[in-house]
Amino acid sequence: MEERKTVDKKSIIAILLIVAGGLLFLQTFDLIDFSIQYYILNWKTLLMAIGVIIVASSERKIAGYILIGLGLLFWIPSFAGYDISLHQVFWPLVLIGIGLTILNRRTIHDRSRRIHGIKTGEGESILNDYIDDVSIFGGGTKRYSSQNLKGGNITAIFGGSEIDLLNADFDVEGAVIDVFTMFGGTKLIIPGSWQVKSEVFSLFGGLSDKRHIKPTEPVSEKTIVVKGVVLFGGVEIKNY
Repeated sequence: MEERKTVDKKSIIAILLIVAGGLLFLQTFDLIDFSIQYYILNWKTLLMAIGVIIVASSERKIAGYILIGLGLLFWIPSFAGYDISLHQVFWPLVLIGIGLTILNRRTIHDRSRRIHGIKTGEGESILNDYIDDVSIFGGGTKRYSSQNLKGGNITAIFGGSEIDLLNADFDVEGAVIDVFTMFGGTKLIIPGSWQVKSEVFSLFGGLSDKRHIKPTEPVSEKTIVVKGVVLFGGVEIKNY
């Protein structure tokens, strides 16, 4: 299932590129009687393309549908003879997107808190098997010591938290952490022996593994999967 999701994402990107290239090729030989280049190389089409990729490759489809809808919405005035430039709508789009994302992510985290609650142990470490963190215009440090970690959800918008998992553990089935980062960052502190698999969709950001791993340190079979969306931000993995 994990491999299939990765293949689907790459296939969607490949199909979009092939279609765009084919249309531009037709325009080069005057087989299309209108400027297809204007419609393809346009920020509105880019919004829709990013939305299609997110919908096809992520469980967080709402963000993708929003981007597709916004792209269509801003194409309508162009077809009516009135064009809109990117600088006119950039910040309104950012504010609307952040607001909708906060509402959606809050719902996810509130549901998680109702189901799992928050259990603390020695030294204020969190015993929950699921990570649940929301950082909006702020952040902090959370230490998890669950020995049966399942994964969880992390949201960082104009902020970010440090999630310490050095005293946590999970079984060989692995753990999946779903992240959403927008104009912020998240730091994951994990053992150097854990393997990390990234399934993050990033735009002007990304995931970086900055752990210092000793050559003599044994590599564990345990794999932690980090997936989600990173926009104008980053996820940093360290082990100090």
